[in-house]
Amino acid sequence: MTIAITDANVFIDLIKLQLLGYLFRINLEIYTTQEVIDELNESQLLIMQAFIQSQSLIIYKFTEEEIIEIHNVQAPKGLTFEDKTVAWLAIKLTALILSGDNLLRKYCLKQQLDVKGVIWLFESFIEYELINHVTAIEKMNELLSFNSRLPLAECEERLRLWKSRL
Repeated sequence: MTIAITDANVFIDLIKLQLLGYLFRINLEIYTTQEVIDELNESQLLIMQAFIQSQSLIIYKFTEEEIIEIHNVQAPKGLTFEDKTVAWLAIKLTALILSGDNLLRKYCLKQQLDVKGVIWLFESFIEYELINHVTAIEKMNELLSFNSRLPLAECEERLRLWKSRL
């Protein structure tokens, strides 16, 4: 099974779309860092608790030595410590990264890490028959209404593709 390290924006988007449970039903072993969990608000944490308690979501807690090593990572100025923890853990575990953060994605690609985003997750949910094309279209439109960071042209192309499969 592929290990995937997830950052906060993926969790937040999936929670808003009421699709979070599907993340744990595709063929991935989902990890995140304590630092990412700390970015979530109380209501988001409440939703995450079931996945944490069932160990569907594995939270990696760094040692003091690892924290120092992460702080010393050379990365672009805008990359947060939380984002660095995601990249560092992906390197350590040879894992896929799930993120919608453009700066983190660019940094990870330079590090030759595999990075996927929410569009890829939608395709995975369809592949695993967790959602159909109608639901994918509905949820993508909803996502576009509150997430302006998405690559609009790619989203529109995906919407056209899904509509052609109805």
